[in-house]
Amino acid sequence: MPAPRGARARGFGYPMWMIADLDQLLDRALAVRAPLLARRDLDALRLFNGRADGVDGLVIEKFADVLIVQLHEGRLQVGMSELRRLIEELHARLKTRAVYRKWFVRDRARVSEEHAAEHTRPEPWIGTRVEPQLLIQEYGLKFIIRPYDGFSVGLFLEHRDNRRRIGELSAGRRVLNTFAYTCGFSVAATAGGAVGTASVDLHKRYLEWGKENFGANALDLTAHMFFLSDTFEFYKRALRQGRRYDLIVLDPPTFSRSRRPPRVFVLDEQLEELVTGAVELLDPGGWLLLATNDRGITRERMEAALVSAIPHRPCTLIERPELPPDFAGDPEYSKTLLARYE
Repeated sequence: MPAPRGARARGFGYPMWMIADLDQLLDRALAVRAPLLARRDLDALRLFNGRADGVDGLVIEKFADVLIVQLHEGRLQVGMSELRRLIEELHARLKTRAVYRKWFVRDRARVSEEHAAEHTRPEPWIGTRVEPQLLIQEYGLKFIIRPYDGFSVGLFLEHRDNRRRIGELSAGRRVLNTFAYTCGFSVAATAGGAVGTASVDLHKRYLEWGKENFGANALDLTAHMFFLSDTFEFYKRALRQGRRYDLIVLDPPTFSRSRRPPRVFVLDEQLEELVTGAVELLDPGGWLLLATNDRGITRERMEAALVSAIPHRPCTLIERPELPPDFAGDPEYSKTLLARYE
């Protein structure tokens, strides 16, 4: 696949300066991840994490035997011929079948139809075409990945340990998963023994994908509900209907837009309202996991939002989980807090 039109002008993969030790940086990144690569119960991880591993704008992820390479506009300053050589060698070294390339522009709201279509083509950048979806393993669970279904493939790897933690906390609990995407947290909670889950998302196709993830793990859907809804609208309905939960996951996007009801969600403006709405649905002794990849929101603000959500509900901050080792070196990439309420 050639670079998208205008790529040279936008700084996509064309050298402003060259990185002479690219191979050395990749070798160092793989050495750090050697314990993860050696695990038999895990075959999806981030192999190279941009600036944290020495090259801003370059992200490489492995999903089973497929590599996904992310190139970020205006940040990547490596020549395309040098980058392709590096990725071809990595492809051969790891014996993967295909490499798919994702071009991320600065303003995702202004992606052209042509540019978006490039991310749904089955033909890979390197290697041979693979099936539309494949299964990956994550600590005993299975998740469906779609390598050429758009910019994202169906699973956010920075939450691998958070999913496992939710699984550990879910036995006998009623779990609410907001902004559920493909329902990874819901699958982990169900596998961990949750008596019921509610997955909320604005997009029907992601909820259907989530149901497929339940099926991939042979999990019965009987006690598990899927709500095509804005999270704030769900809060209102849940309060009216008396729905209560023992564990809530809040992993909101930085920005989103819905048509029905018409709403623009900006996390920086609505963080406190979002947390308060969740706490209102928590029974005493309930847990809340709050995560964000918004670099502008500090951990201090997240803690304050949790503690002050409802003044008469004492809150204890239980854990401040660190990112998995394949995301080390960039602590602001994603932040997570786990709290319990009286």
